[in-house]
Amino acid sequence: MRLYLLPTPLTRLRPYWEYPLLGEVVREVRYFFVERLSRIRPWLEGVGLRSDAILFEWDARQGDWSWEAYEKVFRERETAALLSEAGLPGVADPGGSVVRRAHAEGYEVIPLAGPSSITLALAASGLSGQQFTFWGYPPRERRDRRRFLQSIFRRAAESTQIVMESPARNTALLQEILEEAPPSLLLCIAHHLTSPSGFVKTYPISQLRPFILPKAPTLFLLGK
Repeated sequence: MRLYLLPTPLTRLRPYWEYPLLGEVVREVRYFFVERLSRIRPWLEGVGLRSDAILFEWDARQGDWSWEAYEKVFRERETAALLSEAGLPGVADPGGSVVRRAHAEGYEVIPLAGPSSITLALAASGLSGQQFTFWGYPPRERRDRRRFLQSIFRRAAESTQIVMESPARNTALLQEILEEAPPSLLLCIAHHLTSPSGFVKTYPISQLRPFILPKAPTLFLLGK
């Protein structure tokens, strides 16, 4: 029995990155754990999804997949695949609970190489890849948010700090960083990676002025 961890393109704009063996796995496997059905099914069908495939969708309210999904796959000892909406499942996305269950059931867990916005941004930033911390999304509440940012500004003097923000709030976070971060830090903006309009730019904060970022997935990396 196997659980495949399948990489998903960061953007659906062609041309997009695709692992050579991914199509073979999609055509072989019948059961899939997916983060969001409406986003994943059309892409899987383009890759070669079987007509009898069964896709179990992540339940955001419950914070897990359904009991039926686990029972159907693991009790019947079926080979399955796990996919997030974009990037690598289980890395800043749902998936850990499925992988833990697979290990507990004696499954072979096989991750296929693929795009992760975190590692792509870090590699292209020029900041330290030896020590880094990924924080996910900053708090929404103003006081907690400011406390959080001040904390990562201090940590950035010793290791690379990585945060992400929703497309609608990218520009606001950029402005907060430029207003409050020490000017001696470096800021990398990794925007809409792997898309034709994407870019990775690293600047000294002292040389930057606020500007408007297009509404697309973006990571912010701070370091020395």
